[in-house]
Amino acid sequence: MQAHIKEAIEAYGDDVSIKIATPADRNLFTITDESEELDEGRSAIFHSVVAKLLHLSKRVRPDIEPKVAFLCTRVSKSTEEDWKKLGRVLRYLNDTLDMKRVIGGKDMSSIHTWVDAAYVVHENMRSQTEGCLSFGRGMVHTKSSKQKLNTKSSTEAEVVGLSDYVPYTLWMNNFLAAQGYKIKSSKVYQDNQSAIRMETNGRNSCTGNVGMLT
Repeated sequence: MQAHIKEAIEAYGDDVSIKIATPADRNLFTITDESEELDEGRSAIFHSVVAKLLHLSKRVRPDIEPKVAFLCTRVSKSTEEDWKKLGRVLRYLNDTLDMKRVIGGKDMSSIHTWVDAAYVVHENMRSQTEGCLSFGRGMVHTKSSKQKLNTKSSTEAEVVGLSDYVPYTLWMNNFLAAQGYKIKSSKVYQDNQSAIRMETNGRNSCTGNVGMLT
């Protein structure tokens, strides 16, 4: 896939030799209305390069998936700000060209799933779901996506995130069982205790909502 990365960098055209440690900064989801729209030619290049990166993120570079997922929402209205964000991803890829995706595990009987939500990070006050699935070493499946509804608290966003991602875990359980594997353990990990209690106890849970601050 190194050839695909180099092809994307070449298509982008700008210098990407400056080294950076991460593919995005804290302003990834920020949209500046005053940022000038790209002309037709650069907009087409933006669309093409983002599509190449989407293929890469799904195959060998899940580390760039949250950034690419956002850039995919900008292909129809890309701006100079988006162009710079794309350039940062490409600089990161250029600096980590030799990074390989490693997948493994002791056996196929234990599935581990991690789900998290970034609360109200989008301009329309929606949250972002991040999820990944592993057999013990590396990630077999990852997904990063904007949630489709607004939530009133970080706890609620975490519950929605679980609902968004756990179907992939259930599919993996059913798929492996159909291949003859016996699933001994399938665990889901989250870092929000209120969400965990709600998901475990249902209506018996008592938790308060934290309103959105604007």
